[in-house]
Amino acid sequence: MSANRGKLIRVSYNFAFWSGGNDLDPGQVYRQLNDERAVAGVEAVDRELVVAAIAEDLAGWRWDGQILQPPGADPGGAPAFDVSIGEQLVVFVGYGWEPEHANAIIDAMHRLGLRLYDPQVEERFA
Repeated sequence: MSANRGKLIRVSYNFAFWSGGNDLDPGQVYRQLNDERAVAGVEAVDRELVVAAIAEDLAGWRWDGQILQPPGADPGGAPAFDVSIGEQLVVFVGYGWEPEHANAIIDAMHRLGLRLYDPQVEERFA
């Protein structure tokens, strides 16, 4: 993502997070979780902890339970992240975001032990 530093990302971009399944193929895990199929070895997501992390780590961001926006965002526009919290997967779909927005989300989820999978480049990060 460092190549995008300082640039506004205008297309949608998915950020997927889960815990466990470290020995599994991350692309296959993502596809199964995205299809709402449980994956053995992947831990359950604690929705309350995710909500608390968003409230604490992203203080000042506006969140209506579906759309998350950083301070200063146009309430009807961008930057915005569509948030989905599933049984084993948390996904943020970003629109009109800047790298610092994504980094704040990644840091908040990482503190919960949820590792980032970037489906655009098919890579899971530590």
